[in-house]
Amino acid sequence: MLPSAVVFDVDGVLFDTEIRIYRAWQKFSAEMGWPQVAEHYLDYVGQTRSDIVARFLTEYGFDFDGMGFLIRCTEYCRQQLEDEGIPLKPGIMEILDYLKEKGVPMALATSTSAERTARRMELTGLGSYFQVIVTGDMVAHSKPDPEIYARACRELGVDPAAAIAVEDAPNGIRSAHGAGMQVIMIPDLVPYTPELDPMLLACLPSLTALRDYLRERE
Repeated sequence: MLPSAVVFDVDGVLFDTEIRIYRAWQKFSAEMGWPQVAEHYLDYVGQTRSDIVARFLTEYGFDFDGMGFLIRCTEYCRQQLEDEGIPLKPGIMEILDYLKEKGVPMALATSTSAERTARRMELTGLGSYFQVIVTGDMVAHSKPDPEIYARACRELGVDPAAAIAVEDAPNGIRSAHGAGMQVIMIPDLVPYTPELDPMLLACLPSLTALRDYLRERE
């Protein structure tokens, strides 16, 4: 049977933007004299700005201007995407059109802000595919807390256990699993490891493979 809904992460799942964000972290952490910050980038994937800054304070203290660093990274990436467009992951239209054709509701659960997410939907023209969009500034706690996925399912009006979350990184996987959802991983910068298996329905190589996986289960 098809799921009652599919909730997608954005960076690294639908948009090939995670590598750009990582390179921005490398650039600005080196310029500020804190290259070790970028070395731990993958630990922060999926978290909101406020939670990342709180971790910076714990891990690097007040000597590192965490908020200033994130603002510089965000503006740099924003300008890149405005100038060059949003790079889409292969298979994105195949999976979105397939789910739309089958009448499966879709949502986004992204740690990016509402303003930035709205602009990305405008630039890509994908906003009409999603019945619900939950962003990082709409929840109190970011991934790996389950709040963002629980809210997406609640707003869709579906039982989390009957819905699928599509994620690329451990923080997001833990978030969706904690909300009681079935989770499919499509790895991006963070590779699959067997330790994730108890939280995963499947690990697939691409969005096209996700479409084929669901089609086989109709």
